[in-house]
Amino acid sequence: MRKKPIYFKKYMAIAVLFLASACSKIEKESEQPTLTFKPVSLMSGGAPASYGYGDTILNINYESGTLNSGISGLTATNATATDAAYILSPGATGNYAIAHKVTYGDSTYYSDGNWRSEAATNGVPASCYLPGEERRYEFSVLLKDWTPWNTGDPINETNFFQLKMSGGEAVPLQIRTQRNALRVVYGNMDNTKTVVDILNDLRPSVNQWIHFRVDVKWATTATGSMKIYMKLPGQTDFVLANERNNAVTFTGDVGSGNVGYVKWGVYVVPPNLTRIVYHDDLRIINLNYPPTSTGLIWGNSIPDANPAYLDGAYTKAGNISLPANYNNSSNIYLHPYIQYQDSQNIVYVNSTSPAPNPADNVVGTPWSDFSRSTLAASGMSGSTPGPSGRYLLGGWANASSSSTPTPIDLTEYYELRLAPKSGYYFNFSDIKFTVLRGGTSHPNTFVLRSSVDNFASNISTPVSISGTTTPTLISFNAAALTNISTAVTFRLYAYGATATSGNLLVGLNDFQVNGQVLPLP
Repeated sequence: MRKKPIYFKKYMAIAVLFLASACSKIEKESEQPTLTFKPVSLMSGGAPASYGYGDTILNINYESGTLNSGISGLTATNATATDAAYILSPGATGNYAIAHKVTYGDSTYYSDGNWRSEAATNGVPASCYLPGEERRYEFSVLLKDWTPWNTGDPINETNFFQLKMSGGEAVPLQIRTQRNALRVVYGNMDNTKTVVDILNDLRPSVNQWIHFRVDVKWATTATGSMKIYMKLPGQTDFVLANERNNAVTFTGDVGSGNVGYVKWGVYVVPPNLTRIVYHDDLRIINLNYPPTSTGLIWGNSIPDANPAYLDGAYTKAGNISLPANYNNSSNIYLHPYIQYQDSQNIVYVNSTSPAPNPADNVVGTPWSDFSRSTLAASGMSGSTPGPSGRYLLGGWANASSSSTPTPIDLTEYYELRLAPKSGYYFNFSDIKFTVLRGGTSHPNTFVLRSSVDNFASNISTPVSISGTTTPTLISFNAAALTNISTAVTFRLYAYGATATSGNLLVGLNDFQVNGQVLPLP
C-alpha cells in the first residue's frame, strides 16, 4: 500500500520550491513602465513559495554586516583567500555591501574551475526559479579601481552577475565587462550565445554605483522575455538597455531536476590583473499575478511521511509557485491570498530530540489533521513513521453485523482548515481527495461537511468507491460555499464498513481545494 518512496525527516514546516521549487530584438526605450511594489515583506528561506504581485521573495542588503546577509544557505564565495569576499562600508544605500576580489595567478582565488569569487543563492530555495514564473532581479554594482583595457591587452571578460542554471546547462543571462564595454550575454538552447553591448564605455562609471533591474518571464518555449534596465551615475531613473522577446529563457530541463538561481561577484579576470567588484541591494521580486479565475486554491500531495504520526496538525508551505505545475504525487500549492503561518514544535511521535509535547505546539495555517480521539496513525515500521507520502488511519468503527454497513459517525474524520488573507474571500467550486481503504469490508463511502453550518449537513451527495488499496479520486461539488471571508474547516467522513472486527483502515493520498480567492468589494 505504499504510495511512493520518500526519505523520512522530522517534521519540516516549510518546503519551498521544487527543491524543490528549469534565453534578439534590440531596441532602446526611454524608460521602463511604471510599477508600484509593496514594501519588502518576505525574506529568505523560510517564506512560502506563493506570492502576490510585487512581493519581495529575497532581499540581500548586507545590513547584518555578515557575508551571508543573515540568510541561511546563502553562499558568499568558494574561493579560499581571506579577502576573496569581505564586507565594506558604506554600501550603495545602507551601511554595508559585499566585495568580491580575484587576483589572477593566485590559487586561493581559484574556485569551481576558474578564477572566481562569487556569491550564490542555490542554497536558498525561495530564490530559485522555474518555468512559468515572472521575476524582477535588482542589484547595484561598483567596479572598484577597474583597470582600463588598451589595444593589445588580453580580452578576457569579467562576469559580475549571472542568472544561472543548475546541471551545467546554458546560462540564461550573464552581465559582464569586456574590453571597456558593459555587455549582456544570453545563453541559447543550442549552446551558442547572443552578445549585446549595453554600454560602450564603462570607464566614466568606474568607482560609482550602477543600478540594474532585470525583468524575466521564465519559459521553456519561445514565449519568454528578458528586459534589462540600467541607472547610471547621474541618472534619476532606470532606462531600458536591452530586451529579448519571444525567447526560450529557461534553458534547463525541470524533469531532470534543473532549477535556476543567481550568482554575483567576480568570475574570470584577464591575466595578471586583480578585479574587485562591490554588490549591494540584491532583490528578487515576484511579477506573477495571482489567479482570479476558478482553479486550485490549496493542493497538498502530503509528500512527508504519514503526518498522522505527528503530535499536532500538519502545515507545510508550497514548494511550487504556479497552480498549473501542481501534481498529486510530490507537490504542495498555496494560493498567494490564503493565510500562511509556519507551525512550530510539531514532531513525530517517535522523536527523541525534541521529545513530542503537544502542549508546546504552535499550530500553523493552513493545516490538515484528523479526529485524534477516535482514530490513530497506522503503518508504523519499526521506529520509523510510515507509510510514506500519505495519511493512513486506523480505528474506524466496526459494523454490528456484516449485513449492516456502518452509518456515518461524526466523531471519525479527516479535516483540513484554511483561511483567506484579510480583505479577501473564498468562492469554492469543488474539493477532491485521493483515497484508499484497507480491504473490501473497510469503509467505502465518503461525505464532506464544513464549519460553515457547524458540520450539520453534507456539502454534496456521498461518494462510494469499490477499490481497496488502489488510490481512487473522489470529488465533492462545493459551489454552494461562496463569499466566505473567514476561516473554514472541512471534514471528510468515511463509513459503510461491513467488517465486524479488526483494525479498519482508510488512507488519504492527497487533496485539492478549488475555487477563487477574490478581493472583497
